[in-house]
Amino acid sequence: MTQRMLPRDTQLANEYTFSRKFIDGYILKEIESNPDMIAKVNHGVQLLTDWLAKDHGYASKNHRLAQLADIDLEELVKQLFVGVAYCQTPELFTSVTAMLAGRVKFDDKADSILTVAEIMSVLCLTDAFDIIKGEASDSLVIQSNIPLSDQLLRYVVQSGYLPPMVCEPEHVSSNYDSGYLTHNDCLILGKANGHSGDICLDVINKQNSVALKLDLDFLKTVEEEPAHDLDTPEKAQQWAEFKRQSYQRYLLIAQQGNQFWLTNKVDKRGRLYSQGYHITTQGSGFKKAMIEFAEEEIVEGVPDAWTT
Repeated sequence: MTQRMLPRDTQLANEYTFSRKFIDGYILKEIESNPDMIAKVNHGVQLLTDWLAKDHGYASKNHRLAQLADIDLEELVKQLFVGVAYCQTPELFTSVTAMLAGRVKFDDKADSILTVAEIMSVLCLTDAFDIIKGEASDSLVIQSNIPLSDQLLRYVVQSGYLPPMVCEPEHVSSNYDSGYLTHNDCLILGKANGHSGDICLDVINKQNSVALKLDLDFLKTVEEEPAHDLDTPEKAQQWAEFKRQSYQRYLLIAQQGNQFWLTNKVDKRGRLYSQGYHITTQGSGFKKAMIEFAEEEIVEGVPDAWTT
């Protein structure tokens, strides 16, 4: 008989496997141990140095790029290479640059995205990745040329938003705990909204402690459909990938015992949000319908008026 790992050990394995907080480190280690990639990093630093030294003709652009003056360009290039290494298949250039913008510490998000898009256009000359445009009507896509080991490639392919926890979350005692076993995070949504004031941690702990399960009969008989029109090829591609990842997560949770916990955060107004993506109680009707309480109880004492 196959024996299942203890829930806490399974959760640790999930975090090390799916969390980009760890996979980023694995990718960086392989980049730094590859002489060819170190040469590309150095080439990228020189390209950026020359580019930033130019007068770009617009005071606004010169001012925006001046914010890079205090940034370690070598570290920046490495971080952008780590981010683009996830593009093992062509990804929309706009989506990738928006994702990478968080690696440039600008106060203004729009400035970050625009600047990263420009930087990636410069770094493309290193041949660490390609920026591709097919037909005239096609959107720009980006694809990595960074060599990764087979094991790391498997991690990259399955990386993304962490699946729900398969053991009860850790007790959170400050605004900068997460409930996860290997890392902490701010419990207040919004990059600039963190603080140490009262956010009712007792409510978060109570909500985090509710065990849930998937309705496997529902998942076997009802197919997940998009909630919005897929009126462009890009939207259809994004939906197909999201659906594929979702069913992989459903299968994972089922194989790991079909009992899970969602962690929770609050926004700056105190409203509570479960932290799920593929599996969540606050998604589409399908996402809500597939989740049940793990510990079922018969509801009693319901007024007759509610049943008519």
